Amino acid sequence: MFLANKKHAAPALRLPALRVIGQALATYILAEGPDGVYLIDQHAAHERILFEQIGTARAARGVEVQGLLEPEALELSPAEDAVLADHIASLAEFGFNLEPFGERVYLVRAVPAVLREKDWQMTLRATLDRVAAGDAADWPEHVTATLACHAAVRA
Repeated sequence: MFLANKKHAAPALRLPALRVIGQALATYILAEGPDGVYLIDQHAAHERILFEQIGTARAARGVEVQGLLEPEALELSPAEDAVLADHIASLAEFGFNLEPFGERVYLVRAVPAVLREKDWQMTLRATLDRVAAGDAADWPEHVTATLACHAAVRA
């Protein structure tokens, strides 16, 4: 997963104009430029683009959401529930519409649109589990990175 936090920030690169010449192993884009041939990891490139788009949309309070036709009940572990209780409002900023529906159960009415054809439950659980394990000091950046990773194209 790409994490663009201060410790692991990717260097800012400016690529020259490239001409796509093919794809390798359904994973890499082959392109040519003035300095030779470039091999670009599709997942990493797409994840970076999504990371920037999600961060910009959240800052502008314009995150696109996908409403569910019927609310889905999501039962959480005690650790996941504790994290969600502390961060339910900030998850709404990313497009998750969650409301308590009993002990450790939430009704999910909407999810971020970038996850519309992805496993949003796995993405939400991965976010909550990582925070419960103490791995996410910067909550908004972590959520942005997790959404971008899970929404990006896969090989």
